[in-house]
Amino acid sequence: MLDTATGKSADGAAPETVDTPLGPVPVSRRSCPSCGAANDDVAGGRYSRPPWSIKECPACGFVYLDPVPRYEALIDTLSWEKSRESENRRRADERPVSYRVSASLRKRNRLFPRKDIARLAERYAPPGNVVDIGCAEGGRAMTLAADYTPFGVEISAELAAQADGHFSTRGGRCVLAPALQGLRTFEDGFFTAAMLRSFLEHETQPREVLAELARTLTPGGVAIVKVPNYGSLNRRLTGRKWCGFRFPDHVNYFTPESLRAMAGRQGFDVSYGATGAMPTSDNMWALLRRR
Repeated sequence: MLDTATGKSADGAAPETVDTPLGPVPVSRRSCPSCGAANDDVAGGRYSRPPWSIKECPACGFVYLDPVPRYEALIDTLSWEKSRESENRRRADERPVSYRVSASLRKRNRLFPRKDIARLAERYAPPGNVVDIGCAEGGRAMTLAADYTPFGVEISAELAAQADGHFSTRGGRCVLAPALQGLRTFEDGFFTAAMLRSFLEHETQPREVLAELARTLTPGGVAIVKVPNYGSLNRRLTGRKWCGFRFPDHVNYFTPESLRAMAGRQGFDVSYGATGAMPTSDNMWALLRRR
């Protein structure tokens, strides 16, 4: 088995690679990212798309991708710009009618108010340091009110440099690193809030990231999380054509229950409010408050 952080096997062999439409991709095998159970012998489920297997952990029920791309592949071969274009083509070919309808609805929805993660952070956390995990160029965090100091962790060198330039004008900074390593550069209780918008479904080590996030949050600090809702009715109706499947970008598939279980084991109380985890929605919003 390969280590998800280093990609090295126990005997020092070169990492395994798989062929994709975007080119060869180095991959890592992993145990269940929620409970740690070794599931090498578990076959991929009905939603798998070779070479990517979607497994359901027999021990805890968590649904996840295995193998997963290594971090360097996310920077190069599977960069967001490249994978998004490839994924959009796949969806348009596989479900042309519903894809056009969905794209039309997305454009129309921009005319109406949507949940704003920065406003949610301001609502639930006192002024202080706020970290945006997977902050891109820093646009979200820069909309925080003046009494909040923006920080970020970003894996793209180009985007991290842009974010750092923005954040430095307000006393913050952006760390160029995968989320786990980036969070380790901050001291205990450094943040009052964290923003994880469309991030945790991409993270190969979500349990470890949540544990490190709990360490860096002040007691009572909050993390605002948005992820696809694997428990949605639409996933049950559309099956393999569900809009929440992105291969191999999405490596974790959360339900309200599985997110609460994983975050709860890392020291968070999880709440969804009245509309955060509706079965009619393909996405869910969670408030994680550090105990």
